[in-house]
Amino acid sequence: MAMPELQLRYFCYVCGHQNDLTLDMPLAPDMSRDEIKCPNCGDVTNLLLTACPHCKNAFKYFLSDLDFPKEISTLAGVYVKLIAGIKKSLKGVIEEFSVPLPKRWSVKLECRCGEDYTAEIPLPQLE
Repeated sequence: MAMPELQLRYFCYVCGHQNDLTLDMPLAPDMSRDEIKCPNCGDVTNLLLTACPHCKNAFKYFLSDLDFPKEISTLAGVYVKLIAGIKKSLKGVIEEFSVPLPKRWSVKLECRCGEDYTAEIPLPQLE
């Protein structure tokens, strides 16, 4: 099944240049990450996009100067490495060391069709 498409008219925050884009909208819980680069001034804006899995028409988007998925994955990755280091240092001292790690970052969203749904970003795990 093909992803729904979104026609997006975006105006650059820096110079005001109009950018007309056609973006694929993954159905939640999946999210797409796109970089919108202004052809006029080169400013980059990060876009997270997801569509309602029930009606497949309504969408939610998040614009930011930060690459939010990268930031959250990097932070979670550092935490996973810290836990792995602690686990390794305790080897031979204790039999079992277990720390629950969230598998994903998620956000609850409400669609104008009346349905609630969740969009997610997978997080690093212990190996």
